[in-house]
This record gives sequence, C-alpha cells and structure tokens, in this order.
Amino acid sequence: MQDLSDTAQTAPMPALQISGLSKSFGTFTALKGIDLAIEKGEFVCFLGPSGCGKTTLLRAIAGLDVQDYGTILQNGRDISGLPVHGRDFGIVFQSYALFPNLSVARNVGFGLRGSDLTRAQRKARVAELLSMVGLDGQAEKYPAQLSGGQQQRVALARALAPSPGLLLLDEPLSALDAQVRLHLRDQLRQLQRDLGVTTIMVTHDQDEALSIADRIVVMRQGEIEQIGTPEEVFRHPATAFVAGFLGDMNFIPGTVASENSVSVGQIAVKVPDTTGHDRGDRVNLCIRPADIMVGKFGDETPNRMDAKVESMSFRGNFHQLSVFCPAISQNLEIELRHQGQGGHSICEGATLTIALSPEKLVIFA
Repeated sequence: MQDLSDTAQTAPMPALQISGLSKSFGTFTALKGIDLAIEKGEFVCFLGPSGCGKTTLLRAIAGLDVQDYGTILQNGRDISGLPVHGRDFGIVFQSYALFPNLSVARNVGFGLRGSDLTRAQRKARVAELLSMVGLDGQAEKYPAQLSGGQQQRVALARALAPSPGLLLLDEPLSALDAQVRLHLRDQLRQLQRDLGVTTIMVTHDQDEALSIADRIVVMRQGEIEQIGTPEEVFRHPATAFVAGFLGDMNFIPGTVASENSVSVGQIAVKVPDTTGHDRGDRVNLCIRPADIMVGKFGDETPNRMDAKVESMSFRGNFHQLSVFCPAISQNLEIELRHQGQGGHSICEGATLTIALSPEKLVIFA
C-alpha cells in the first residue's frame, strides 16, 4: 500500500505565525487576540491610525513589549518567551537610533557584533552593505554629517548586517521630507526584493502601504479589520472603516428596497446585490470619487442623476469637485481627470450629469 504521507502536498511553513496575541498596558488593551501568518519573502505593512496597536504588535514580535497571551512562531520555532537577543530580526526605528560618536562604518559594523566573521570579513561586509544602500564613500563620516535620508539608510544597513530572517521597520520614513521619502521608499522596496528578506513595516501612510506592500494588515482598536493585497483592501474593503481609511470615499445613506436596489432620496439606486441585508435595513452605499462617471448618458445608464458643482479645486492630475445631487439630497466628491469630460464646461455653478456604476458601489450596514 502506498504511504499517502509521501505524496501529500505539504504547505510551506510561514516565516511568522502569530496566534491569539493579546497585550494590555494597565486598563488599556492594545492588542486583542491577533491571529496572523506571514510568508517567507513577503513585504507586509501594518496600517492604521494612531493607537490602533500596529506598533505594539511589531514590538511584541521583536520582544520589546512582551505579550500577555498568545504565541509567536518564527519558521516553526516558538520565540514567544525569548529575549530580544534570542530572536532573529533586524529593526529600523523612525528616529534612526544611530550612535553619534561612531562613524558610519562602525555604526553598520555594530550589527555584526558577536558574529564569527574575521575583522577583514566584517570590513568587507560593511563595505558591501554601504554600497547596497547607496552610501559608497561615506564610511568615515559621522551621523551628524549626513542628511536624514542618508542616516536612515545607515540604520537600514546596520539592521541588514547580520542577514536577519526578519526585517522590522517602525515608520522608518515618516521623519523625512516628501521627495526623500518617495525616493527611499522605492529603494527600500527594490532592496527587499533583491534580498528576499521577510519584511514587516508599520506605517500610518496609506499611499506608502499601497505602493510598497505585498499584503496590508489594516488595524483598528487592537484588532485586524482586513488582510489583503493593496488592490483587495482598496477595491474591496471588508468594513466601512477600511473603506473610509484607505483613500477618499463617499458614504451615501439609504434603505434596502430589494435584492438589487437601495432607496436613496427620490430614487432607487441599482446595486449588484444586497446579500447580508434585509429589506428595510439602513445601509451606506460607498463609492470612491474617482469612480463616479461624468458625461452624457442614455436612458439605459443606471443611477444617472443631475449634480450641481458647488466647488472645485485643481489637484495636479485631476480636479476635485464637490457637487450636490438633488435626487438623493446628498453632496458627493468627484475626481475629474480631464477638464471638460463628457462635453461639459466644468465650473462652479454648472450642472453635470453623473452616474454611479453599480459594480463600483459597496454596501455596509
């Protein structure tokens, strides 16, 4: 008889497996039974507003804030009770945390303390890392002689020096100005792909998470609201909180009228379906400003209505319009990519015809 265990497909072991993780500070509960699996080589962002628990979760993984309950497995090894130095990770803080009295080379080399490398090997490793982060020729400088972006790259090189199994980033770019942040963000993502190191980054910046992550963990009040790819959490939010937190969103209150319509003001708005909601339930229809269509529509176009432009502002790649729709007694925000879209002359006071595409509408209680 054939041994089925020989042919069974075994799922790869996660790089990090978190189960039932809880943490309180006095009467404040920062984490509430977090369950999360992170695969090897993934770039995962913990995203959420201040106080949501994302930094506490990162610090629990690092052993800096030990959990009250729950387990953390790294590559199948239980690290839940291990001290910081017993865990396999490198960490970069928002504040850089460089030693001001040490040169760049010695700061990076500090990450190699306790290794079995010879002095020559350590020197070669430091040179390799500085080249990797674009700091050739900066080895003998001191942190005070570097820009903020350069200091953060030194901190990154130091964290990567011992080739950790896990890279932890605690809002590493938030102290930098916009242009440096964008440049370093791209460098960080490319470096992570080149090295294949499993990476977790804490951020409150939605654009940052959407552009850099393989998956996003959206957190709120110590709990996970949704886990998914950037496109999944943006296009298919699981909760009203996620819908409102990730990018701009219009919320339109209404009442479920049938399995395919919601009554809003004077009209019945067509939706794909109202699964999970009963007739008469109060709901919110959500649609992103960029998904509202402006143009000349025929009678067959669902959810078309007139809208008066109350204000407009130029945002570079688009015009932001605030319009009032009498049919639904609702103000809506619209992102208009092309001035004069649909043959309209766009100006304050103008009346437009808009349409809410049913497949772009999301329903929440």
